[in-house]
Amino acid sequence: MAIQFEHSISKIANIIVYLTLLSGNLYSTFGGDRDQDSPYDSKHKSFITPAAYTFYIWTLIHFLLGGMVVYQWFTDKVHQAAGWHFVMATVFNAIWLALWSSGHTILALFALFLATGAVSFIYYRLKANYEDSESLLDMIFLHLPFSLYHAWIFVLLIINVFAILSPANEEGIPSTFQTVLAIAGLAFIASTVIGYIEYKQGDVAGALVLAWYLFGVFSQQDDAAIHWTSLGLGIAVAAYTLKPFVFRLVGRQSGESAPLLG
Repeated sequence: MAIQFEHSISKIANIIVYLTLLSGNLYSTFGGDRDQDSPYDSKHKSFITPAAYTFYIWTLIHFLLGGMVVYQWFTDKVHQAAGWHFVMATVFNAIWLALWSSGHTILALFALFLATGAVSFIYYRLKANYEDSESLLDMIFLHLPFSLYHAWIFVLLIINVFAILSPANEEGIPSTFQTVLAIAGLAFIASTVIGYIEYKQGDVAGALVLAWYLFGVFSQQDDAAIHWTSLGLGIAVAAYTLKPFVFRLVGRQSGESAPLLG
């Protein structure tokens, strides 16, 4: 493949903002003031906060986005699908990370709303205009990173909302209201798997992110109702992701018999 220099300014901007977000995540995880919050070991806990290891899905997302900013030099599809919205998404995501780490959870939520909007724009443009990937590289470095990113930023949005509205108390024991609210939040997150699997060609990769999160909540939360509800929902979501493959095996040709990456 030959290097394509069209839209070079946009491509260079993508590299810069990608490195900014990557370095911000690395710094907040391994360096800086230990009194500050980290997305991986959060002081802004609620009763739907997952185990710290759950947040390391960022590693996979960063790896795939890194591949994308290289792949963009060999195809114009990245620019056509993302335009400048990747820059917007990454800038607002970096702002969210800084605000969250410094304890400004309400301002962080506004930044995350904007980041979610930009990621969603790219995600739905890919679903609308690039349903059928023409190559394995398209699937790995164009569809997959935004499938994972879209699902994960949605999870972060809900985590941020709960950190504001229903923070965990010092005892770590939820009230009845907090338990009900947490279960409702988990059920809401789990229910979005229907959209990931049923919309267009389906998106198993995005759905698996939701399952990963729910298993992380199961691992982290000790309250019996939240603990076992998150496990049950995680299993249900993981099982539901098999639907496209089951329909394919029985020979039903529909939008449900989708490729893994959506």
